[in-house]
Amino acid sequence: MSQTLKILVIGSPAGVVPDAVWADFCSRYETIMYEFPTLDEFHESMRTGTCSDISGIMRIGINLPPGIEKITLGWTKRALSHFPPSLKMMVNFGHGFESEDVAGLDARGIAFFNTTGGSEATAVVATYLIIAAFRQLSKYERMLREGQFLPALRQSAQSATDPYGRKLGVVGMGPVGRAIARQAAALGMEIHCVDRPNLRRLIDTHRDLPAPMVLHRNLRALVGKVDCLVLACSYSSDTHHLLSRELFGEMKKGMRIVNVARGKCVDEEALCDAIENGTVSGVGLDVHYNE
Repeated sequence: MSQTLKILVIGSPAGVVPDAVWADFCSRYETIMYEFPTLDEFHESMRTGTCSDISGIMRIGINLPPGIEKITLGWTKRALSHFPPSLKMMVNFGHGFESEDVAGLDARGIAFFNTTGGSEATAVVATYLIIAAFRQLSKYERMLREGQFLPALRQSAQSATDPYGRKLGVVGMGPVGRAIARQAAALGMEIHCVDRPNLRRLIDTHRDLPAPMVLHRNLRALVGKVDCLVLACSYSSDTHHLLSRELFGEMKKGMRIVNVARGKCVDEEALCDAIENGTVSGVGLDVHYNE
């Protein structure tokens, strides 16, 4: 009889994994729940303790029991030298993985998997934020909750607009960006993006993409033409402060900004200044600079 694989689970499955799925998972593997008070104790366990023979690590969230030191982004870089030889696979619930040492894991023979099944859900959030940025939903909801019905009615009549017929720039045409483009096109928006060597092939391959899409030679050319810009790109040194003070200067007055990528893709100080001077009239953030 083959040995049951031992899997370390970081985070609670409650509210994340359906009960039936979790029960099935536990019936197939020996599961160890992460309950180490400190990272040092976790590292020691992988060297000489209960985690010294684990085959896989599954990180399903940041919800850890009270008194347990948090496992933050980039944790694989700190733990890499402590991983046991038995570890062959790591699964991270989430789309982005730029903070993790994927190259180091690969060199150790440890396969790293992210979960891309949330692309449509992320796109739905982006679509909501696009609508909210145009209609200024959060502002007027807050005013209504404060009993300011008539002021909200008057102000919304002057400043709330509809995304229908407006131009949307999508930065990042991966699974999330493509889903955003498709959903926004269904709202009647015109989709703009930056031309890339593989983009035309993507358009030909993914028949569900809206057509036609307006292509621009670079981001600077795009931002001067669109009414709303949504970031759905990965984070790297190339996309750090992608929305810079200089780029905000290229935008037309009244731009809306939506970010479902990473907070550090935007220079927050420059964004605040752009709001103050009227360059940006609406912002929808699913991510923040320091999370």
